Amino acid sequence: MKITKMLTLASLVLLTALSGCELAGLELQKKYDYDEKEGVISNELNKTVYEFLKSRPDEFSILLEGIEYAGLQDKYNEPNSTYMALTNTAFTSATAADLSYFYTHQLPNPTYDSLNPATGGPTLMAFSLTQFPKEQVRELLLYHIVKGTWTWSNLPAQPTWYDSYASADTAKVNLYLMKNDRSPTIGFNDFAGHYKLAIRARSTNLKANNGSYVHALDSWLNYPTRDVLRIK
Repeated sequence: MKITKMLTLASLVLLTALSGCELAGLELQKKYDYDEKEGVISNELNKTVYEFLKSRPDEFSILLEGIEYAGLQDKYNEPNSTYMALTNTAFTSATAADLSYFYTHQLPNPTYDSLNPATGGPTLMAFSLTQFPKEQVRELLLYHIVKGTWTWSNLPAQPTWYDSYASADTAKVNLYLMKNDRSPTIGFNDFAGHYKLAIRARSTNLKANNGSYVHALDSWLNYPTRDVLRIK
């Protein structure tokens, strides 16, 4: 009788453990309190997207500068939207492997002289979004805001196109749910011809106080071509 009771108890413990493992997988995310000093981010930001970005200038100072330069402050409080918040790394990395925005969008060197090596090369890396035309910055940032709320709970497993707020007819962003071991993550612009494939968010599923979502990226996203979208 004692052996039977012990076996029954062991079975209950095992079933409980298995249930906990399932809940700790794709279905639920452990929540943490947001601590601005420690930089620990919970699912619930309890602030607007713009307020969140301003609370982390260590990560988003270049993006914030671009938002102000393009006059898009109000756009970062849109309901029913999904924001790809570009970190400073997405702009400033100076290696060919990372292909940051400043690395791939270099500016003409005003002092370049092909006969004088001391003037450097024909192009220079930018250090600020304010060095680019305002409309270019505006469209770049609007492209990284997608219409609708897209996160772990409703993204498909297959790459799917969604409309952004940018004006071009090719200004669509490719989103899908990836599996990273047992944790969910989101993939961005995984299509042939994109300058970098298998882009994953640094942080995902951050919920603003109006219900919109934020995914922080260390890589910028480039438009697809008309051929990729099969637009005539």
